[in-house]
Amino acid sequence: MNDGTTQTGTARARPVISTWGDGTDTAARPVLIVHGSVDRSDTFRRVVDQLPGRPVLGYDRRGWGASRPLGGADVDFQVHVDDLRAALAELDAPPVVLGHSYGALVALAAAAADPSRVAGIVAVEPPVRWLPWWPADDPWERTVRDAAAQGGPEQATRAMLAELLGPASRLHLARARPSDLAADGEALISEMTDPTVDAPAFDPLTFPLRTVVAAGSRSAAHHREVARRLAELLPHGRFAEIAGAGHAAHVSHPQELAELVREIDMTEEHHA
Repeated sequence: MNDGTTQTGTARARPVISTWGDGTDTAARPVLIVHGSVDRSDTFRRVVDQLPGRPVLGYDRRGWGASRPLGGADVDFQVHVDDLRAALAELDAPPVVLGHSYGALVALAAAAADPSRVAGIVAVEPPVRWLPWWPADDPWERTVRDAAAQGGPEQATRAMLAELLGPASRLHLARARPSDLAADGEALISEMTDPTVDAPAFDPLTFPLRTVVAAGSRSAAHHREVARRLAELLPHGRFAEIAGAGHAAHVSHPQELAELVREIDMTEEHHA
């Protein structure tokens, strides 16, 4: 959809959009995936496998994966929202947007700005910091802050992966290059310390789109609470608990996430 090459003036190079699936199910809406922090788009391939025939699009956000060179100190939350809005503007049909964690917050903000370009949202544990149920001192933010103070960006990534993946993080960390962990740590610290994320990015009470807000039953208590409360505030929202899942439900429970994507299709058909 774009080649990611550097542009002149105030324009930014944009993340490259990748398309998965063969698109043989012409009746199904496309899906656009927006990943979270310490992640990349291809970790959603198990979800894609559960959506056969459907065109699924994904990209690595600035600072992560293949888009790591596009990151930097000037990349804030709004830049990520603008990237998603640009991707949506290039699609022929409004997609279901599947956002995870930070990516879910990006998805909600972009959809609020351009609701006609989105069919519906599946938002998995969005960190809506400005809702009153989000803790003033988020445990993961504290973990990253303390680890960075002790060992810099590389240690921040190690600490965060340990929180996200538990014992499964050991194999990942053993295979990772310190330079990659340090680069991810810089992007992680930037996203977690970005003050613009604390400002309301959309109004839940007037959000116009059908939205499933999901959380794993084994996720942090405040992630579950904020997801549930947000779903209650949204006029067309529903909360879905993913039994047995932690924060990385797209890795551990791909079938359940695919079902939530299909739910948006079914509710849209019923609404029509």
